[in-house]
Amino acid sequence: MDFQPDKTDKLLWQERSAIQELKVMEKLSGYRYLLLNGVQHGGNIPGQPHRLVLPYFKLATAALAFSERKSDFLMVGLGIGALPTFFRGILTEARIDVAEYDPYVTKTAQEYFGFLRDENLRVFFGDGREFIASTARKYDVIFLDAYRDVSVPSHMTSLEFLLKTKEKLNPGGAAVWNLWGSAVNPLFERCVRTFLEVFPHVYQFKSYTYNYIFIGHNQDGGLLPHEVLSRAKAVDKKFALGFSLTDIVRRGFSKAEAQDFDGAEIIRD
Repeated sequence: MDFQPDKTDKLLWQERSAIQELKVMEKLSGYRYLLLNGVQHGGNIPGQPHRLVLPYFKLATAALAFSERKSDFLMVGLGIGALPTFFRGILTEARIDVAEYDPYVTKTAQEYFGFLRDENLRVFFGDGREFIASTARKYDVIFLDAYRDVSVPSHMTSLEFLLKTKEKLNPGGAAVWNLWGSAVNPLFERCVRTFLEVFPHVYQFKSYTYNYIFIGHNQDGGLLPHEVLSRAKAVDKKFALGFSLTDIVRRGFSKAEAQDFDGAEIIRD
């Protein structure tokens, strides 16, 4: 399936919020996707909101192999609501919070992508950094997926922000950061270097698109490759993901090493 915008794609809805232009597009194949200021920010198949379609969504679920507990999740940035919807489906008792700055994004996710809120899946409107700073809750996994066009808002890339994020993780928890690579993101290496300064054990998964998924593990000693693979197999056995997390891990992940980013400057407030 071709996920790139094409001139035959149909415009279903268009609106401008206070900060960005939103468009919902649909391909002849039925694949539906969201554009924010002309950049794709997720998509799915209508009527199948619990199915993850895009590769980087599937890579992000590797967090399940790192986090010891799977009860409390925070998503910073909603997009089409793919990940919270997915986790709500397989972890029926988990509590999932979403911090989303633009109410129009939530409206669009609900009306066009099957996103549903309930007592265990809550959306908080406002700045993601402010939410992390103010919440008293701690989480097993925190997903950082806030974007403006192709870049992360600068105040959510800094050392200070990531340190605060780490503080809100439970022991054995994981922070997951979706980053566009250096081909489109000039701050990519600085972002990774800053992440490595906060988390001593960082693991990376590379999509065939521009996306990288980085997982910072909040555990002393880190995990060896065979331990991650063993955990992925246990996740596959316990949950019906709709794809093989074992294959994702086996195909390749690597541990990000600080020396590979020595020339990059840490981002500070």
